[in-house]
Amino acid sequence: MHGEQLIPGADDWGYGPPCYLTPERVRIAAESLPSTSFETLVQGVTPEELSQADVYPQIWSDLSALDYVRHHHESLSPFFAAAAEEGDAVLVWLD
Repeated sequence: MHGEQLIPGADDWGYGPPCYLTPERVRIAAESLPSTSFETLVQGVTPEELSQADVYPQIWSDLSALDYVRHHHESLSPFFAAAAEEGDAVLVWLD
């Protein structure tokens, strides 16, 4: 979620210093994400549970909150596939 490798010497960007995923981890994500459907991702999870668990962002009282997750989930596979194809690392931070 937050990346694995700290960027050496990086300052706090809001929720700690930025991290990154190595090209190898990006490749693994690119291979794994297409087989994880949105329905599988949210199976058995309610917006109330996400709110109680203090999951970022704090939008879970909104009835369309899971649609927000669906939108971003759909974007992840092509993003990671493109990064993996280029052999890129991925910078990860919360803002």
